[in-house]
Amino acid sequence: MKKTIRDNYRLELTPDTFGYRRNIVDDHNAMRGLLDEIERAVKRHVDGVHQVLPRWDSRDVCSHCDSGWEALTAADVAKGGHAVIDEHSVEGEPVCCEKAIDEFRTERGIPLLDAGAGETA
Repeated sequence: MKKTIRDNYRLELTPDTFGYRRNIVDDHNAMRGLLDEIERAVKRHVDGVHQVLPRWDSRDVCSHCDSGWEALTAADVAKGGHAVIDEHSVEGEPVCCEKAIDEFRTERGIPLLDAGAGETA
């Protein structure tokens, strides 16, 4: 029969950023500074605290369009279809915007999107 064991008890604090300007919330270093301030205050004013660990969520976005980062997989390239832009598409190529695709292709020496336009085989 299944038995549930509870251990590793801890508290997670979430800073109240409502009063801060948006630039602090979007700046990782500024938010780390805020967390450091909160950590010092907790250690100074709260008994029974063994450790304070800063934590945050991470997500990958395109540096050009801020869309969630998605890239072609080997399966996407193999099966073709709407995900694959042209015959030069490869695994790892972003799918969000032309600027990201062009940057990816430039770094790898792959022809850009417009490079083959109008050519016939």
